[in-house]
Amino acid sequence: MFEAKIEAKNWKSIISIIGSIIEEAPLKLTADGMTLRAMDPSHISLIDLELPKDQFISYEVGSERVVGIDVDEMSRVMSRGKPTDMLVIKVDEETNKLFMTFVGESTRRFGLPIIDTPEQSQLKMPNFPTSAIIGIDASVFKDGIKDASIVADHIALEATADALVMRAEGDIGDIETRITKETLVEFKVQEPCKSTFNLSYLADVSGSITGPISIELGMDAPILMNFEIGGAIIKFVLAPRIER
Repeated sequence: MFEAKIEAKNWKSIISIIGSIIEEAPLKLTADGMTLRAMDPSHISLIDLELPKDQFISYEVGSERVVGIDVDEMSRVMSRGKPTDMLVIKVDEETNKLFMTFVGESTRRFGLPIIDTPEQSQLKMPNFPTSAIIGIDASVFKDGIKDASIVADHIALEATADALVMRAEGDIGDIETRITKETLVEFKVQEPCKSTFNLSYLADVSGSITGPISIELGMDAPILMNFEIGGAIIKFVLAPRIER
């Protein structure tokens, strides 16, 4: 059995982040909370999520299990929640369904089928060298992403000795955003580095974040983003675009 209660707005934020990367989610339910690790269909990005038990209003689980969900369908359900609603999530073993019950001015229950998804329990977090750790407010990062999207579909992130530089260049022009270390939340650069990434992935992932983001960069290396949303601790890895 599994039954948990959480603020509906928090779960909506979490599902929004998951849905920006993957279409089907293998949620692992354990005594300590929920976890998820999966790659996107193109295998250039990975999301790792941990939602501890103490982030729920209540949390009960019998034996450990993996529950597969269609993220798009769950997003449709979550769009019907109100900001003040509580959400009760329950696994029904007999019907093989995940029931989502909004508790507020009224009580509304939605049933979603549990689907078969690869657990990906053997999927490991990639290990790659980084030479810069930068903490940045999500609003500043998103502004740089939006500016870059005006002229290109990719963006170069560069850590210099004293700033984070976000640069994009396309057929219609170029854009550069420079954020000096004095205005950043954290700034540790062992040596200057630069990598180029697909803009749409970074835009999708950062869209729902409101707090600080920790970014780890290397030279022509993947980016590792660490942040929290809805009580969940999330790591996002995106492979670089290698210029030939």
